[in-house]
Amino acid sequence: MSNNDQQLADLLKANIEASNRTTYAVRAIVRYVFLQLTITTVCGVLYAVGTATNLNVVFVPISSIAWIAGTLYASFTARKELKASAVPKN
Repeated sequence: MSNNDQQLADLLKANIEASNRTTYAVRAIVRYVFLQLTITTVCGVLYAVGTATNLNVVFVPISSIAWIAGTLYASFTARKELKASAVPKN
């Protein structure tokens, strides 16, 4: 393999690695937003059930705990995906 071919292969490899990092970064953002929307919807339904049944004393705390747990879970999963997109240190 000539020097030019090797340089081209190295550039192609670097391009693929950069594309993979971008994919993980975008995935982290999308996953966080999707999980937040899902947990917010679930909490809204719980709150609405509590309001409709006059059991806010039960459903509001459950909804609040679910929202906090869901937010923490979404944050941890997003951070995990972002770590996969980190630029390697040379």
